[in-house]
Amino acid sequence: RVSESASGVVRSVGRPGAMAHEMTAKWLKAHCKENGGYGTPELNDKLYLHFQGFDRIQNLEAYTGLKSLFLEGNGLEDLEGLSACVELRCLFAQQNMVTAIPASLPVSLSTLNVSNNNVSHLRNVARLAELQTLQAGNCKLKTLESLEELHKCANLSTVDLQNNEIDGDPEAMVALFASMPKLACLYMQGNPVVSQLRQYRKRMIASIKTLAYLDDRPVFPLERHCAEAWAEGGLDAEKAARKAFKDEEAAKQRRDHEYLTNLRERSRAKRETLAEKGKKALADLGLSDSDGEYEPEEEPPELVAARAKLAQYEARPGEEEPPELTA
Repeated sequence: RVSESASGVVRSVGRPGAMAHEMTAKWLKAHCKENGGYGTPELNDKLYLHFQGFDRIQNLEAYTGLKSLFLEGNGLEDLEGLSACVELRCLFAQQNMVTAIPASLPVSLSTLNVSNNNVSHLRNVARLAELQTLQAGNCKLKTLESLEELHKCANLSTVDLQNNEIDGDPEAMVALFASMPKLACLYMQGNPVVSQLRQYRKRMIASIKTLAYLDDRPVFPLERHCAEAWAEGGLDAEKAARKAFKDEEAAKQRRDHEYLTNLRERSRAKRETLAEKGKKALADLGLSDSDGEYEPEEEPPELVAARAKLAQYEARPGEEEPPELTA
């Protein structure tokens, strides 16, 4: 049995302090106020509902202005109930029990995190035209067919599918990711299909021209240059490309050094020319710069005599001048 408290939180009867498992409109409004939000639902652009023990999404129809929704660590079995959040950009639903991506998700989504769930198929991601980041690691994905809609996501740039059970034809995997025009970051480690592809890293880098990060490290220019050469001509072509790349880098460093040296020399010559012009201008006025050093005027004899006479007097104890003034 359950009961609703004064704040609108539904709790299990007989379990004092049990965590909420139903989103009531009253509880949502109170929660927004407690976390610096607004009592008027449509004014909230962020909603933090993580680790609350919810088993389903409810009563969010009024939250039409939401842009980020945090649902991590609940007991959700599906992501239904968000169709009214038409401005939603980021949905974080990791660590739940979600089994599928529903067709009712707002098409405005740019980031979707369903990692550590029971998702077994990426059906319906193709309709998310604005999607740029998809995280579905540590799920129940088993086949390449379950990923087939990814090639329809024209704006997808980051894909995390690591530590699933994805298996199948490795060549089909390469073709799938190579068909994604903006793919820049890919995590596929921990899947059986990866171990079946010989020279996995080289193949993926050479085939996916936009790839900048693969699994555990970035794709640097040298690695891409060598991988593409290897794909065209094998190991010998890779060695030649590596040597040519390093030679070009060394030549570039020499050019940069020569440029800086010439720049320094031109600056020195310019300073010397300006100095000569200054000396000539002083000479035309009958003046001398004394090699560029300032020469103080000679002190009057009266001042010299007064200073010498003053030095003959001894200071009273405790009134001696500091050593730096008498040195």
